[in-house]
Amino acid sequence: MKPPADKVRSQEIYQSTGRPYFQKGNLLAENVVLCEAECATRLSMKNPLDDLDRSILTALSRDARVSWKDLAAEAGVSAPTIRDRVKRLQDIGVIQGFAVEFSPSALGFSLEAVVRFRPLPGKRHVLEAQIRETHRIVQCDKVTGEDGFVARLLLKDIGELDPLLETFSRMATTNTSIVKSSPVRMRPPPF
Repeated sequence: MKPPADKVRSQEIYQSTGRPYFQKGNLLAENVVLCEAECATRLSMKNPLDDLDRSILTALSRDARVSWKDLAAEAGVSAPTIRDRVKRLQDIGVIQGFAVEFSPSALGFSLEAVVRFRPLPGKRHVLEAQIRETHRIVQCDKVTGEDGFVARLLLKDIGELDPLLETFSRMATTNTSIVKSSPVRMRPPPF
């Protein structure tokens, strides 16, 4: 048995806006237009987040494994509301995934280095492929300016640096800095 069209439409509106929608009498068509307009406006804004979204994102950035129940208690709403909001935040691309953060030192990597690569003429694509294949490089950005790439690599000791960089010598010149500390680790963007 197929649900009535107004119930289906009501569910679609709820999923797109995160707000419950109830029909009153014959006002369904008018309410749908108003709700769709509000939803379209909200998603087209530079920051489509409300206070509940921000509360959820703040809590998830502290602990992505927090339960719906605990998150709901902190935000003052029900667990199903939290689940639906997180799903919506995923659907609109605000939340792209949940990750595990590893400790390089606990895995035996006592040093981190930032390496700036300046590709030799005609070697940009070969260099990029080599960077992708080097597992010790844990982060890399393609940048503007004289350097083509800025990468972060992990080392167990300083003796590993020269042999690792030597694999790039036919493709690029390098400039390396050893990381002393990281006052700001990768953090979520402001929301």
